[in-house]
Amino acid sequence: MTQSDGRLLSLIFLSYGVLSTFGNLSSAALASVLASLAFAILSMSPKPFGPPFPRATGIVLTIALPATTILYDHTLDHHVFLATSAVLIAAIVIHSVVATRAATIVAFALAAGALAAGIVANFTWAFATIDVFQFQQRAAQALLNGGNPYTPLVASPQVMPPGITRVIPLHFPYGPSVPVLEAPFRLIGDVRILHVVAALIMSAAVLLLARRAGTVSRSACVVMAFPLTAGMILFGWVDIITMAGLAVWLVLFRTHPRAATLALVIALAVKPTTLIALVPIIFWSVRARRQVVIAGAITAVFVLPFALITGLSQFYYNVLGIQLTVLPRLDSLTVDSYLHAIGLPILPFAVSAVVIAVTAVAVLRRRPDTYGDLLAGTAILATVSFLVAKWAFFNYYYIPAVLLMLAIAGDRLALDAPELIRPPSWLIAAPDVLRTMLGRVPWARRLPGVVVRHTPRERPA
Repeated sequence: MTQSDGRLLSLIFLSYGVLSTFGNLSSAALASVLASLAFAILSMSPKPFGPPFPRATGIVLTIALPATTILYDHTLDHHVFLATSAVLIAAIVIHSVVATRAATIVAFALAAGALAAGIVANFTWAFATIDVFQFQQRAAQALLNGGNPYTPLVASPQVMPPGITRVIPLHFPYGPSVPVLEAPFRLIGDVRILHVVAALIMSAAVLLLARRAGTVSRSACVVMAFPLTAGMILFGWVDIITMAGLAVWLVLFRTHPRAATLALVIALAVKPTTLIALVPIIFWSVRARRQVVIAGAITAVFVLPFALITGLSQFYYNVLGIQLTVLPRLDSLTVDSYLHAIGLPILPFAVSAVVIAVTAVAVLRRRPDTYGDLLAGTAILATVSFLVAKWAFFNYYYIPAVLLMLAIAGDRLALDAPELIRPPSWLIAAPDVLRTMLGRVPWARRLPGVVVRHTPRERPA
């Protein structure tokens, strides 16, 4: 099993876990997410875990990915995904077996048609029952009317003390790039058209990375088969916009820094949950670090007028504060939900923080040589973070799923020039500084590796 095989298996299990209950808790869904995490960890091994899969086995695994779309029929009103999954499977077989440009065009046309059919069959123009869609529609409309997108109120279910879900009015809970980008599509009638555009942009970014890495054969199949796009579009989750911007940045930050920085600004000004996906690349890449700082400054300038008009405290609460103050959602696909379901206490915040910190250290302890290593490690960190979070539904696990797709595309592609791949200098110096500081503490001088600083009187003759 190669690294790419392990990442493909990880993506298959993650997709099944998410789609089996549409991001809600079940033992099978949680077990599938944990299996996905295990295969992602195995794929980080520098040596193949066993012999490579035969080509036929690889095709079968790729076929298993679109087969998970059948699970949409358990959730959505119009059951067309049994047929569309068959079309997707046919597209993958055509692309895998017939290695011609015409076959590739036919395969992508079939895959696009199948995805469009699944979406259109379950799409109601300018209407969706989920509060996420109403937030975006009203915020974009307020902006078109010359108002503040953070003024409209939308009824949203929230967990209130003592753990009872109530419907309460809330303001727009996302960053200002969402209504700004969606305003033109609100004129048409439905802001989710932007989500379709974002899905196309993200697919193009994956294929561009695959072209550079020489992994187009498998990556094209994964892009055609990627099963979570339909749900993200139908329910209007904004994470698809964030991940499109992040994917463009990851692919272009070396070659087109200005376009990449603009894409990162868009991603940062949508939703804070994707910040976890920046940790590994910020740690290792000097160039990426610079662009993140620049993008962060531009984002702050862009966000500031909206924050001032809304009121700094209210804006903070709308976008970030509510995420920190509300109680856990114990129907989501998390470890806390499972512990609650079997009658055990949920994890304290400190324990969750330690789990995330340990995972981050484990991911960052080995320098990534390729985009595949970097993005698979990022997917591991994101998956663990959501497993121990207060809640994580379909749209949260979409983030590591996209990262796994990018990891498959970036297999064997060198990440960057050696002189640009190093952790921050203060982290390199931190162990030496800590040892020196401990050397000044009498009781710590016996610890191995501690540097003892002698005073003039203490120095041996």
